[in-house]
Amino acid sequence: MRVELTAAVLKTDVHAEDVIVLLRHFRKGRHEWAVTPLLVDVAESFIDRHVPQRESAYKQLIRKAAQQYAYRTTADPPAERISPEDIEDIVEDLNRPAVLVVESNDSDKLFIRAVAKALGALDIIDAIDNDWLAVGHGGGGDTHRRAREEHESFRRIKRAAALFDSDRWAPGTPEKNAHRIQELRMLGIKIHVLTLREAENYIPNRVLRAVKPYRESSVRLSHLRELTLDQRGHYDMKHGFKKTRGIPEQQQQLFAGAPPDALNGLDQGFGQALLQVFESMADRLTEADFARDVGEAVPDELRGLVAMLREIL
Repeated sequence: MRVELTAAVLKTDVHAEDVIVLLRHFRKGRHEWAVTPLLVDVAESFIDRHVPQRESAYKQLIRKAAQQYAYRTTADPPAERISPEDIEDIVEDLNRPAVLVVESNDSDKLFIRAVAKALGALDIIDAIDNDWLAVGHGGGGDTHRRAREEHESFRRIKRAAALFDSDRWAPGTPEKNAHRIQELRMLGIKIHVLTLREAENYIPNRVLRAVKPYRESSVRLSHLRELTLDQRGHYDMKHGFKKTRGIPEQQQQLFAGAPPDALNGLDQGFGQALLQVFESMADRLTEADFARDVGEAVPDELRGLVAMLREIL
């Protein structure tokens, strides 16, 4: 989170402890200090009064922040301005982890880590590893309630978001629980609904090829290549058609033109370990892998997901 301390905060000593908490966050890189060149002297005076033992490190931080401030453009998001009236509430919010509410903590955290690695978003990985970003388990139908509660728990700066599988049967059909997701959006909660069916539908071919047992996965991958991107994007990658004992009624039209041999070969799916393999191989993937295997629009979607996470950090 980009934060700007007003002159009124820095000139008074009443909120010094709160400012020092923020300084520690700035030094660790957890939040970014936006310092206008006009406030450099005021900020350095605060350092002299309250943390002289770290004078060199903090003054260097101030000067660097002031230089970066000069290169900001109007396209960059504005900093959160902190005044004496709201500093206690804002520091409380910034001291807590941001929260991404998901349907399954174990699997969705792997997906987030994999996407961040593949896109080179190492700041997201650092945030998860340092507990600056909590991936909160919503438990399926409870995700909507948990997202609302997390959003409301922040005092001033709402630092909660939610990620949902669409569970779509076909392109263009409504996501599952669309009305409840819209209710969350109406509350101002940041939401990302996957365009494809589930997180597993975003996994490129080189990862699928590495799923054990290799021979079976290689054969299934050859059948998967025979599907269109729309069919692949809504196929149950984990279970295939075995849970529904054949192609579900809702997908009959989608898979009508698929080769019968390919559908038979994909009956079993790729298994439950897909996201673990995805996360382990993600640093070897490129945006081209996603665009080629999953869809040209997928890299943009995944960058949008990363951007949403940066907004709440």
